[in-house]
Amino acid sequence: MTSKVIVVTNCTNRKRVSDDTVTLTAADMSGSLSSVAARWGRAIRKVPPLEQAQDIYMGRAFSEARQVTATLGGTLHIISAGLGVVGAAEAIPSYNLTVSEGDNSLKPLLTQLGKRPSDWWMVLTKELGQQRSVRALLEKNSDALALFALPGSYIALIAEDLASLTQRQLSRVRIITSDHGRTLVPEHARHVALPYDERLEGSTYVGTRTDFPQRALRHFVEVLSGHQLPIDDARASVSAAMHALTKPVIPARERKTDSEILALLRKNWDRFDGASARLLRYLRDEALVACEQSRFRSLWCSLQQDLANKG
Repeated sequence: MTSKVIVVTNCTNRKRVSDDTVTLTAADMSGSLSSVAARWGRAIRKVPPLEQAQDIYMGRAFSEARQVTATLGGTLHIISAGLGVVGAAEAIPSYNLTVSEGDNSLKPLLTQLGKRPSDWWMVLTKELGQQRSVRALLEKNSDALALFALPGSYIALIAEDLASLTQRQLSRVRIITSDHGRTLVPEHARHVALPYDERLEGSTYVGTRTDFPQRALRHFVEVLSGHQLPIDDARASVSAAMHALTKPVIPARERKTDSEILALLRKNWDRFDGASARLLRYLRDEALVACEQSRFRSLWCSLQQDLANKG
């Protein structure tokens, strides 16, 4: 295998933002996808780059991808619903646009138009330039192994781009995603999607659904040295590793109101030094409370601000 490696991960909803953050208004989110992409492109070009992409994106998933990149001595690239493919060291503007759930999501527009996330990606890369495509990234790094660690929503976003790759290009690609994410990989590329599944949670590489691909990437590199293996051997190695693990039994968790969850977080804030990851684990594993990560993040930020104002 080639000694040069690039890591490709997804952008995150957690970003360092500025007062000049680019967004689209409800009125902007109307018309055809091409017209929305044109408005978005104009808005992006008006705002000067803020800082390097690697200093804007936050969260465990991004941190895991950065760690693997450093381990391999490679370069990190990000799939962004607002910017296309960007390099981690590239200066980018502050922006907020996503294909996932949340604020400034394209999902309502796509649903209204009967379009797929991949349709947005194609008009976005046409608007911003084909150098922002996955195909262009692989052409530029024609001697590198490309490790893609992406959730299903981002596999769906770049599906048409992946479908355009030649078999020669695909021979240098490894896709790490969830069970569901693999079903979204174009059929002719599915042989390079590695068979990771929820049995990974029975290993030391545990976490949340949102950072599953990046945790699996770390396991692939650190435990299996999979980046050094041909694709058939890599798939077999992952299969054997999953077979040796047992998916843990998920305990029954109680649903609580925002007020009840905030009370638990407040009571245990000092115990966990306010660390969001530790408080989420406490909430799920010790208090046995059901709380989706984005909801938890919103509550945690609210409490952090409240405590800061009182402090």
